[in-house]
Amino acid sequence: MNLSLEIEDKGNVQLVKISDFSLPYVEDYQDGIKIGEGYHTFETIAKALTHSAKVGGLATPILPRGTLYYSVNNDNSKCTCFLEVAPHRRSVFLYREEIEEVPFPRLIFGFELLHREDEYVISKVFLGATESYGLLNEDSEIYQFPYSNVDNFVVCWGSTERPILKRLSQLSTIPELFFNSSNTECYYYNANNSNLSYKELLEKLKGKDFPEEYLKNSGKTLLNWVNEFS
Repeated sequence: MNLSLEIEDKGNVQLVKISDFSLPYVEDYQDGIKIGEGYHTFETIAKALTHSAKVGGLATPILPRGTLYYSVNNDNSKCTCFLEVAPHRRSVFLYREEIEEVPFPRLIFGFELLHREDEYVISKVFLGATESYGLLNEDSEIYQFPYSNVDNFVVCWGSTERPILKRLSQLSTIPELFFNSSNTECYYYNANNSNLSYKELLEKLKGKDFPEEYLKNSGKTLLNWVNEFS
């Protein structure tokens, strides 16, 4: 099944694309210009359409690039947003040592935010991994983040200060803040299937792709995981 649904309200258009193999994909246009895009669960789309039928509109804030899911509570005081980060290599700072070209699998960052007047306060950040290739859908498996500073999917920030955001679109900067923070071996002990120390693993993998056999299964699907933290 492939289905496209166009919703128009006062010059604003939302194009909802639904297929058998991925979460619904929403594109937002204003006066013919794309102002946002991202994936949402079927439940979120259904609730939004129901609300639209009552109030004559369907709208979200401009969401950060790579958004998979966004939800907000009834009084708009709290929201959650999940972002996809593609597989890549980058430097890792282990204590004071920089190790270059360390590979990361495809990652999913989840954010719980408190909405206070004109600002968003990040109350929690979640981080999991998925297989690096193929389409994501509700049944995609979620794995533990394979390195350090994450405990049961919750990011430990240490002394790193999280900024207060003025717009949800600024969430795209937070993964960079996490990646550029200094690493320790905190919470590394059960993070992957390599049986290597953290330093050994980083040295072995630098310059390569992350081996998916090292990913540690959590027993959760993407939909289970999103619902658990939403």
